[in-house]
Amino acid sequence: MPLVLLLSVAFSFKCAIMFLLIISLYYYVRQDALLNFPWSVASFKLTDVKRCELVMYNGSAMECAVLGTSYVSAYLTVLILRPVRHYWTLQSIVIVPDNVNAEEFRRLRIMLRWKWKRA
Repeated sequence: MPLVLLLSVAFSFKCAIMFLLIISLYYYVRQDALLNFPWSVASFKLTDVKRCELVMYNGSAMECAVLGTSYVSAYLTVLILRPVRHYWTLQSIVIVPDNVNAEEFRRLRIMLRWKWKRA
C-alpha cells in the first residue's frame, strides 16, 4: 500500500486505490481464510477424472472441473476450478497441510500431479 502513495496522481485517486485494495483484502480474507461467507467452500470431493464437487457453507453443491493451472507443492496446493454450468467464472481452493489429514493431502497431491496432468 505504501507504493500507492508514490504514484504521481491526485491524492484523491490514491485514496480511492487504497480503499479498493482494503475492500478486496477484507473480501478475500473473509471468503478464503476465515470462511465466513455462505458461499465459502466447506468441503470438496473429487469425483471422476478432473471433476470435483464443492459443498458451500449455505448447503448448496456445485460441480466443477479442475483446471490444469492448479498449483501443487509439498506445502501448498491451490485448486483452480471452473464450475460446469458457469463457463466464465473461476473458483479457487487453497489447501495447506495444517488443514487436512497428512495422508489425504499426500494422495491429493499425487493425484493432481501425476494422474490428472496426463489426462
